[in-house]
Amino acid sequence: MNINTRIWENSIADLPKGDQQAEQFEHYAREFFIPDSIAPAKYLANVAALIQQPNEEGDIEPVASAAKMSQSPERPQGFPVWFLAAYPDVALWFSSQEGPDRTTLDAEVTRRSTAEGSPVSRLVDEHGFFAHAVLRTMIDLYREQTGLALESMAPDADLQEEGTATATNEQALTAQQAVDLMAASITRYERELATSYGDRFLDMRPRLTAAGLLQLGYYVLVDHTIPITALIRAADQAVLAEDPVVEFVEQLDVEVFCAEGGGADRKRIEEACHLLRSRILDVVLQTRADFEEAPSLGQATRNFMEQPQFEPLRQAIGILPPT
Repeated sequence: MNINTRIWENSIADLPKGDQQAEQFEHYAREFFIPDSIAPAKYLANVAALIQQPNEEGDIEPVASAAKMSQSPERPQGFPVWFLAAYPDVALWFSSQEGPDRTTLDAEVTRRSTAEGSPVSRLVDEHGFFAHAVLRTMIDLYREQTGLALESMAPDADLQEEGTATATNEQALTAQQAVDLMAASITRYERELATSYGDRFLDMRPRLTAAGLLQLGYYVLVDHTIPITALIRAADQAVLAEDPVVEFVEQLDVEVFCAEGGGADRKRIEEACHLLRSRILDVVLQTRADFEEAPSLGQATRNFMEQPQFEPLRQAIGILPPT
């Protein structure tokens, strides 16, 4: 199993049993998202853009086609939101076909869908959306006729089977970039929290925890591979270090690599992350020196600190209410 599939499987496992919407989502995941390697983070970012809600994925931007649809008053007709979020490029491509090209495409969609056993009368469901057999055919035709990869696909690193041989140089570089991103993002979040909401924290422990949650929200709140108690524990230990942010980043790197490694040797990961400590320190110091509010991170911070739905999380972390 690769990382991308495991994230979807973990998300499905936590769905309430007997709930119709949960069962429908499990079907989407098993029949579409997992086989097509749709990235959960991209999917959620696309959903947020389409329904015009704040993106809880922080720095993850919607793919180009989803962003285009979010800015348009008209969207492709006949597609449910879950499909538009996972396959916005397919929906735009199909809807852009006109004249003879559209006639030919419609005929091929009908031919293939009915060949799979769906009668013509069932090519549209009771809600007026294209039936699943039709949607699957559209995805296949998009790939065949355009030769393009799906925009919402996960990166190659997340599609490598876990437990395979040693990483390539490219994968190692990706891991190094992930460490740099973690160090820079958590430093910026911590600085923004201290600058804009300093009176809401009794000490640095809850501020570090909040910065970690803002960076790792998907792992904690969606995938559930990192418990919030791990962030709190890391913050408790980090405040005793010479530079709490550097220590905190190192510990969270361990949590992330363990979560993505699917049971990999924690001791080995801890040793590897400790070897990167000097690099983490360099990134933290440089980010502090260059600190300026990044609009995407600033918005995510404001959402977390001000929106009512996050109050239980703020209380759990130990963030004070506004005065």
